Amino acid sequence: MKAIEKNKAQKIVGKIQSGYFDENDLDSLFMRLRAYSNGKPVFREIADFVAHNDKRDRGLANSSLETMYLRMKYFLEYNSPQKSLDISTDFPVWIKKLMMLQVDKFDENELKSKFNVTKQRLKSRIDNGFKENKKEKTASLKQGKLSEDTLKAIQHVMSVLISKPAFTQDDLIDELVDVISINNIPLDKESFLAQADKIALCTMLLLHNATFDYKGHKLGYTKISPEKESISFNTRFVDANGNEVENIETYGNLHVNGYVVLESDGKDLTIVHPIMTTKLDAELWCENDMFHIETWSEDFPDHLCKKLKISDSLSISNEFKLAHIAV
Repeated sequence: MKAIEKNKAQKIVGKIQSGYFDENDLDSLFMRLRAYSNGKPVFREIADFVAHNDKRDRGLANSSLETMYLRMKYFLEYNSPQKSLDISTDFPVWIKKLMMLQVDKFDENELKSKFNVTKQRLKSRIDNGFKENKKEKTASLKQGKLSEDTLKAIQHVMSVLISKPAFTQDDLIDELVDVISINNIPLDKESFLAQADKIALCTMLLLHNATFDYKGHKLGYTKISPEKESISFNTRFVDANGNEVENIETYGNLHVNGYVVLESDGKDLTIVHPIMTTKLDAELWCENDMFHIETWSEDFPDHLCKKLKISDSLSISNEFKLAHIAV
């Protein structure tokens, strides 16, 4: 790393540690350290978003959405008595890809304990054990290539749907600190970690309203969302005997959710999948004008709710909260 680039990165780190920074400073830090990320996948994912924030066709988020898309496609097409997967005959090549992607969702120690195989070894066996017909877009089992234990391992990873985020706020901060440290940039770790929530908010803004092309039915996309969009407002709750009871509702934390769109019986079916989870309390980190009082539904016109509405166009306010961009 050139001394002048290191010096520029050091100045940005200093601004972050002081707490007086914005999303542009963080974008600049990711860009300056992008080529020196030393195999840190979460850091590189965000740095690549800064460099190429249009339609994405690779990376952790894209892979996570592709896995969910293919997993749900598999569920819709093969989870019935009329049609089940038989790997002894030709099957669509996308199922082989799903096998590889599913392996990454599992814990390494679990696969070693149950099937005496690492994730990388199992992926290699799948890749080599099925030949592909690119013209027909099918795959077929190579005779004698896969042992009974390997087939059981494949059956296991294909039988369990694991929905976990591509990465968390802690993953992001840990790798950011690691990349700064391995490049010998002076760091006051305690002061830097004190800004973890602000860093997470800037990162979420970068991921918001992005599109992903994993060659599915339609493009996938991401949006910042609370765990719960609406909570009851000015409502009195009582038990079966008419006694008032306390009812505490919250919006939960802000996350970046991914959305995949499948075709089912000629209609679009949208599935939500977590991409990045955070520790940011939605009510504390969103500006007041993002909350609206309205009726819960047409069926319950007297039941009011307070709804958090997050638009496609967002920025970070002077109070360092999520805010709508005025049009």
